[in-house]
Amino acid sequence: MIPLFDAQAMSYAKLLKVPKAILLNFTCNNIFKEGQKTFVNELFENLPQN
Repeated sequence: MIPLFDAQAMSYAKLLKVPKAILLNFTCNNIFKEGQKTFVNELFENLPQN
């Protein structure tokens, strides 16, 4: 995956006002180990702590 996809996922999360974004790559051998990235933005800090 190229860094452009990381920036795009973060931009979409900010525009949608969601605290988390998950980027999946279906062209890898193991999707659970190397095919996913999770991003958090500043809205994640404002979530209530349980």
